[in-house]
Amino acid sequence: MCEVAIGAMNDRLQTESKFYSNLHKSEFMDVQDIGDRLIAVGSRGVIAFSDDEGVTWSQAYVPISSSLNALHFPSEDHGWVVGHAGVILHSSDRGETWKLQYDGQRAVEDQLVLAEKKLTLMREAFDKADSVGKEELEYDLEDAEFAVSDAKFEKSLGPANPFLDVWFRNNKHGYAVGAYGLFFATVDGGENWEIKSDRLENYDRYHLNSISGLGDTGVLIVGEAGTVFGSYNEGLDWEVLYTPYQGSFFGIQETERGVIAYGLKGSLYRSEDEGKAWEKVELNISTTLTSSDVDESGEITLVGFSGVVLKSSDEGRTFTKVEQNGYDSYTGVVGTKNSGLVLISDKGVSYGAK
Repeated sequence: MCEVAIGAMNDRLQTESKFYSNLHKSEFMDVQDIGDRLIAVGSRGVIAFSDDEGVTWSQAYVPISSSLNALHFPSEDHGWVVGHAGVILHSSDRGETWKLQYDGQRAVEDQLVLAEKKLTLMREAFDKADSVGKEELEYDLEDAEFAVSDAKFEKSLGPANPFLDVWFRNNKHGYAVGAYGLFFATVDGGENWEIKSDRLENYDRYHLNSISGLGDTGVLIVGEAGTVFGSYNEGLDWEVLYTPYQGSFFGIQETERGVIAYGLKGSLYRSEDEGKAWEKVELNISTTLTSSDVDESGEITLVGFSGVVLKSSDEGRTFTKVEQNGYDSYTGVVGTKNSGLVLISDKGVSYGAK
């Protein structure tokens, strides 16, 4: 990556997001409701909140201007946002002001330190091994050496890789996932973030696009090339889960009785056994699906490109198309109590019938 691009990323980490008069027309990437408030995040570090179901919006103070991809509030007061340049932001006042907890520069430095530590341990084990042991450890040593070389290269690029999604079980325990297998976790509300990528069998470093909780102790991650990882003990151990789909998943949604995962060209799969087995749901569309919401009645809303909006009232077994305008590329949706759907896209905020 050229020095100009690296410099631009560093500048965005040090420059506050500008305030915009036409806030509702900003490019937004994700939206969530917390109580009676809606919060949306998007390009140029913009975070907006609405207390009247999306009719009017106010802009939050954000200390960086990197584009933001996703947010999650496990409670009304505390929330986290992730985005480009490896940023992780935290708010403790319902999204009105934000602080930078972590960024891509720290991420690449931490990755290099971890890789060097593992290489040192591997070399010590190799030196102590007998001839048979050395033969068994040879490939592991080569992998450790490659990991250090790769981490040095990543550091030379600067804060290049984005986080793509974030999820917290409560105000202390949370995860952030992203491009090229980025996977970090915290147990102290983000005061410290630790690399957990080595817990996943993601040798090709596929992008990890979305993460969601599942029940009381489960966590699921989905990504490109049909990647699905599951943990059933609060993130301590992870296993590869298999679907009959080899394309990219962009979202995952827990439902009342199971979970759905969706992605490219209208691909949608559902599971009722915590992700162990999946069945394809035929939607008869070829539009990429990007986001979802489940309301208090259990009705699922799915949105995607070309202005597609789909609804299901039977746990995702069947969906009905309620809108496809061909213009907006929806990236987020949330249902309100009185005003129907609030939809976000690269064109800003719009509305749909609930």
